[in-house]
Parts: sequence; structure tokens; C-alpha cells
Amino acid sequence: MSDTNGGADVPKVDGRRVRGKQSQMLLMAGVARRYYLEQRSRVQIAEELGLSRFQVGRLLERARETGLVRIEIGLPDDLEMDLSGQLQDRFGLRYCAVTQAPDDSLQLLRSSVGQAATSLLQEIVSDRDVVGISSTRTLMGLPDLVDGFSRCAVVQITGAVSRIDAWDVMEAVRRFTRAGGGPAYLYYAPMVCPDDSGPEIYRKQPDFVRCQQLFRELTVCAIGIGAWGNELSTVYEAASAHDRETARDLRVCAEVVGLLLDGQGRTVQTPMDERMIGISEPELRSVPTRIGIAFDARKSDAVRATLKSGLINGLVIDRALAEAVLLADP
Repeated sequence: MSDTNGGADVPKVDGRRVRGKQSQMLLMAGVARRYYLEQRSRVQIAEELGLSRFQVGRLLERARETGLVRIEIGLPDDLEMDLSGQLQDRFGLRYCAVTQAPDDSLQLLRSSVGQAATSLLQEIVSDRDVVGISSTRTLMGLPDLVDGFSRCAVVQITGAVSRIDAWDVMEAVRRFTRAGGGPAYLYYAPMVCPDDSGPEIYRKQPDFVRCQQLFRELTVCAIGIGAWGNELSTVYEAASAHDRETARDLRVCAEVVGLLLDGQGRTVQTPMDERMIGISEPELRSVPTRIGIAFDARKSDAVRATLKSGLINGLVIDRALAEAVLLADP
């Protein structure tokens, strides 16, 4: 009896055709084991089993189609794969992580997002990178890294905001360098100077000059996303009542490293700009990888504005915030 398909799809092993469903399944399993588990190339498998590379490719394809080989993309249990993928596709992000922490506790949300951001940095940063850290609650107050960190330079890119319930940006920088052993570049200055006389003094300090020189060499940044409201932005809390009202009148809804944005992601100029001590917008945009970090669903408008601005190409947020961003941006 001849093969109905002429034998074109029936492989041969050592010159003999493999007939029968069971024998083909065994052959598929052998090819799949060599390819996926033993890391052999298709050429090596073909030579070893007397097959063509085309036949090896077809057997691997059939192994996936029949379920003999199942490929799973594993994420940590506390990450939402579906929401992460939706945000990544919707906004063209290089990296995106959405945590599953319950939204009934802001402290838990902050810790969960901070740990996820730290884990992402641990994965993508190498010894050759220069990492910038901004003032953001999510990276403040976390315990030291157990698994270590790359031996890279870590640079403070915004001034500090004094808070009772959180460590400042300088301690966040030290946290990474304690784990990795790389150099920490810090400067002592507020994020927002209270008057026009202070900025020039701080910008002339050798520590800030040294950090500013490194702003042009940054390859990765971790930056907080704030909404223009109480307990939603470190800059808002550091600003005077007059500055807050001025920004609100100009329809500011988001803040990123001291840059104020409207709902469309456009940079809004305010009198505070000259009093900010930190990285500039052109310097930030020149950094290849810019990871935005936020928690709390009340920041959904701010996160959307930041995504529209193009200031970030990576995102780490909590589930409720991710759902709110996607819902408002169909």
C-alpha cells in the first residue's frame, strides 16, 4: 500500500520511513528533547537522526501543535501577565510590569511596586550601565537587596524631598550601591528650592556638577510618576501654596522628575522650573531606558499623560492603576 501523500511528510530515520502514529510521536519526542532540553541545533539533530533540517523543523512544529511540547512564559506569582502585555502593546513600551497587590492598602501597593521595579532593574542592568534614581516613594524605605545588584554607577538625578514616613532619594541610591558595590554619586540639595536665590548656589556645588556630568552618560533611569495633588507627588508637597495653584490653573496633572505635564503629555512651563535641582528634560529624553514607576489608581490620568509625553519607555505599576489607565484609553 502506498502513502496517500506520496510519503513526502513521512520522515526517514537511517534511511527507513517512520510509519505509524506511535513511532512518529516517539520521533517527535526525541527531536523535541534534543532541541529544547539538550540545546542541540537543528543541523545536529538532522545529522544524528538522518533527517533533513526541514523535517526536523516540521517535527518541532507538530510537537507544539499536538501539545507534546507546551511553551509557557513564566512570570512571578505577583505579576499580572495579561495587563502587562496589554499596556506594553498599547503604548509601545520596552518593559512593563503590573503587580497583583491588593489595593486596600497604599503601603502594600507601594512596597509591591517598589519590589517589582527593583527586580526589573536587577534583570536589565549590567556592570556597564549608569543608572539614575529619582525621588520616588516606591524606592524609598525598601530593605536592602538580598540577591545583589550589578556593580554599576548609580546617580542621583533629582534633589531630595524631606519626609517623615520615607527615606530620601540619597538612601535609595545607596541601597543599590550597597548591594552591587558600584560607586554612588550624590548631591545635597532640595528638589524644589523655596526661592530664586537658592538654585544657583546648589548648582555650583562640586557634588551636583559631578552628577550633572553623568546625566549625559545615563543608560537606565528609574523615575517616579506623580499626580498633581496631595500625597500624590513629592513635588506637589514641596511646592508652596502659590506654586500649587499656579500649576493647577495651567492644568498640570502629572509630574516626572520635576517636569510638569498637562493631560496631553505636554510640558507646562511654570515659575518653579528655574528652582528645580535635577536632570533636565533633554537629558532625560536622551537616556535609552526610562522606567516610570507609580502606584494608586488615583494617578491614572498622570500615568496616561506621562505615556503620551514619551518621557518613559518602561512602566511598573499596580493592577488597579493599570486597569484604570487601560479603561480610560481605549
